[in-house]
Amino acid sequence: MHSDEHRYHSRLQKYWEELRGDKHFPKESDINPDELQDIWDSCFLISIDDVTRRLGYRYSYMGHELMEAYGNGDGGTGVSSTLISTDNTPMVHKFNEAVNGKKPVTDEAEFVNQRHVNIRYRTCILPLGTAEGEVTHLLGCMRWKMY
Repeated sequence: MHSDEHRYHSRLQKYWEELRGDKHFPKESDINPDELQDIWDSCFLISIDDVTRRLGYRYSYMGHELMEAYGNGDGGTGVSSTLISTDNTPMVHKFNEAVNGKKPVTDEAEFVNQRHVNIRYRTCILPLGTAEGEVTHLLGCMRWKMY
């Protein structure tokens, strides 16, 4: 694994821990992109929507580096539909794991992007939420390479 991957994930998790303090986790409003500017292009922020008693995930932010990984560096909407769709169940399982476990989750896997390029990635997913312990958002970082 590339040292940048460890550095990015460690940096994000350390930031999360500092914001968390003695709470379950930080709130989404605690996140300041300026404090993460060195890694923010590799980060994502997900809002958790409870629609008709079924959890749904919606990207509220996706860094430019991630859009490139998914083969959509122009910022179009195809990326979010590729990432969070019924076709991408492994990623949804990791989101569910972070929400239900209320703790950080890491994942390493691979996929074929919209341009038919193989991408290997490592991601770190961190829960954000209320003082009462309800997860309302997920903050994550993904490092990747094509092969």
